[in-house]
Amino acid sequence: MMKRNQVDLRFSIWNFEDLSHSEISDTLGLLPQKVYIKGEFRNPKNTNPDSPRVKKNGWILNSGLDEYAPFEHQMNNLLDILEPRIDTLKEISVKYLCEFSCALHVYRDNGESTPSVHLDERYNNFIKEVNVEFDLDLYVV
Repeated sequence: MMKRNQVDLRFSIWNFEDLSHSEISDTLGLLPQKVYIKGEFRNPKNTNPDSPRVKKNGWILNSGLDEYAPFEHQMNNLLDILEPRIDTLKEISVKYLCEFSCALHVYRDNGESTPSVHLDERYNNFIKEVNVEFDLDLYVV
């Protein structure tokens, strides 16, 4: 069975020390799909004292769509969630790193074209208001 190409798009808040993950959730009225807690084991199943630890606090929200949905659909879903909270996000993005992170997993010879990443006017308008970085990682397998 051939693997399908995947798009993993998330919105993250990083590098906060003066508030908790739950305070971010309460402020935004959203529950994250994942959190990173500085100092905890990166892999909770590996408790070897020498195993890598999380270096910074993180609060991660995904689009609510699966990894096979096109990038544009995932971005629009995230913007549907984030745009009503734009005033709060402006304040957060002044103090902490906010980021859209996208990982494209492309499998060779599976008959699919490489997923497109198109940042349209809606995205551009959002980042004019909120200081958000964009990180794209491409994995070809």
